Amino acid sequence: MASLRVISVTGGKGGVGKTHLVANLGVLAVQRRLRTVIIDADVGLASAHVLFGLTPTLHVGDVLDGAELDEALMSTPQGVALLPAASGERSLTYLSDEQRQLMRAVWEQLAERFDVVLIDCPPGIGRDALFSASAADRVLLLATPEPTSLLDAATLAHALHHHTAIRTIDVVINGARSDRQGQLAFGKLQACSALAPTPKLSYLGSLPDDHNIRRAAALSQPLVTLASASPAARAMERLATSLLDGNTPEHLLANSGGSLLGFERRLREADARRVG
Repeated sequence: MASLRVISVTGGKGGVGKTHLVANLGVLAVQRRLRTVIIDADVGLASAHVLFGLTPTLHVGDVLDGAELDEALMSTPQGVALLPAASGERSLTYLSDEQRQLMRAVWEQLAERFDVVLIDCPPGIGRDALFSASAADRVLLLATPEPTSLLDAATLAHALHHHTAIRTIDVVINGARSDRQGQLAFGKLQACSALAPTPKLSYLGSLPDDHNIRRAAALSQPLVTLASASPAARAMERLATSLLDGNTPEHLLANSGGSLLGFERRLREADARRVG
């Protein structure tokens, strides 16, 4: 069994490309023969299933109400499992503490069964957004080069530092005209973040402004299968290499504040390594 990786993708505002990145990372993980599940944690405004051309019959809200998890889990054509969220369910727009506990229990079941858990977080700094982001051992903060997006991302970084155990964040700049622009945007994000404490920010890379992303969305297909040679698909492959190939113990140590999914499984993996 491969080591468990739990990766959350979050952003200070909607429309920065979180769901596209999650969907494509999921496909790239499966291509690496890793058992992979996507959790659509934007429980009131579901969208992950749309990028795979799927229509859910059950969603996570039904699981919280007693439906079997396997009945709600969907299998995408690319082999990624998906736990869909509800769309327009007002009862799930703001989760109660009891609902969060139930949600965490559902996610723990998935962490036992899959090698890679990708969490598509709600945008913003609300309790549900922070809850879903802080469940991971690796947090990806997605922003665009626009000043408002960078400011919102810095605000989210402040909130993660203040309200969660997350102490290191990987930053991805989406919609960059060049990697140079991505690096400059990251520098501006660091400047915005200097106003208050934040987790350590690390630049993971940029995703180019690529018309193929819009074409893939229109066709309800992941970009890396529709146009694997496109600039954005190649950039996503580089991100996947960084995230999925090899171990990242520094992130596990930095973010091990007691909120990580799959704690029991990680203990078993550590015991097995010691015995081996």
